[in-house]
Amino acid sequence: MVVRSIQWFEEMRLIERTPFIGRLSPGYMEKARYNLTTMSILFRIGEDSEAREILDVPEWYLPSQWVVITGYYAMYMAALSSLARINYRSKNHTATVVAMETFFVKKELLEERYLDMLENVQLEKGKIEQLEVVRERREIAQYSVTKDTTSELALKTRDDAYDFVNRIDVLLDEIGSAGE
Repeated sequence: MVVRSIQWFEEMRLIERTPFIGRLSPGYMEKARYNLTTMSILFRIGEDSEAREILDVPEWYLPSQWVVITGYYAMYMAALSSLARINYRSKNHTATVVAMETFFVKKELLEERYLDMLENVQLEKGKIEQLEVVRERREIAQYSVTKDTTSELALKTRDDAYDFVNRIDVLLDEIGSAGE
């Protein structure tokens, strides 16, 4: 895998400084919270037989893949919120991860574990940035018919999504107070 710099993504116009985008930061966080709620509802449907019965969910239906997908988007929206707060707009998932590392991890505003807390055992490299791992999980869950999305994967993604979004909330507060 070729490692790209923030400058490369800026040259490709996949990430750009956009003065007005800061106003959208709260909206991105609102979307992140909506995704967390959807993820939690789906997770509960998968785990709670009473909820399944009330909602008339077929026995064969397992929402694990959508827990992964909504968990991924919760984290991604939170990441976009943090970039918007510093007036950056990202148009690419990889650019978002590189920007998070450049603007927050390297400046010690965000712990590195939020970019590489997840392991992807199927990749030879072992560990990559958190959002990229969850993206891979989402792609497996959404598009693959040969790979299973397990309840363990859904549980791990759910826990990480809450952890990530809550940490970005703290980061946004720190960025806000730093600029005051």
